[in-house]
Amino acid sequence: MYQAPKSFFFANEQATKAVVMFHGYAGSTNDMRMLGRYLQRHGYAVYCANFAGHATGEPRDILTKNIDDWLQDARDAVSYVRDRGYKDIAVCGLSLGGLIATWMLAECRDIKTGIAISVPYIMRVSEHFYDQFIYYANLTYQAQVVDAATIAINDRALRQAVPKQVAEITHLSEMVNKRTKDIHQRIMIAQGEADDMLNLGSVATFASQLPIEPIINYYANAGHVLTVNEAHHALEADILHFLDDNL
Repeated sequence: MYQAPKSFFFANEQATKAVVMFHGYAGSTNDMRMLGRYLQRHGYAVYCANFAGHATGEPRDILTKNIDDWLQDARDAVSYVRDRGYKDIAVCGLSLGGLIATWMLAECRDIKTGIAISVPYIMRVSEHFYDQFIYYANLTYQAQVVDAATIAINDRALRQAVPKQVAEITHLSEMVNKRTKDIHQRIMIAQGEADDMLNLGSVATFASQLPIEPIINYYANAGHVLTVNEAHHALEADILHFLDDNL
């Protein structure tokens, strides 16, 4: 039976600092949950909500939303922890969520720091990208026991509609690069060396534009979703060390 991923707020009675997390395109809070629990155990409060259109059980819902919706979701998430009394706040995002986290750093000077994981600072869109979207959509349909004929129809509709939304994400990537001068917080950037979804040189290109040199960590033989793949233990330790020093 399909169970839709839920938003989570991992409180910590001793925590005075909070981390706001953003998942990736076509992903969900499940991609951030393990990292969130790790940080909670080490003294941080952690909040993560699903972006609009995501984790509904119908992948086509994602295509009814846009970048403006997701940027507003990010603002609302930061407000959520502020309203609970946290003043020292970091943002942490995966893939599209990392782009949005970076945008939030430029937009909100009072966010103390940020972590960007597997972020497409230069978009590289290929058929593999679309295939991955369809693959994850089909996992959702299969979990709901949708019949093969209906899945095939939905796949065709998705493949036709996704390029328009990817163009919006590409535009956001370009706008983030134009706002590097507005990012005055130290950030951490995490990149898997076997990530076939990204332009691997984009990290260095983006980092060279920042006013404050970022911390960059590379993970050998690791793919795109660093928060749950074989690199997650190393990533968690690196993020904790970074937050302890910068938040």
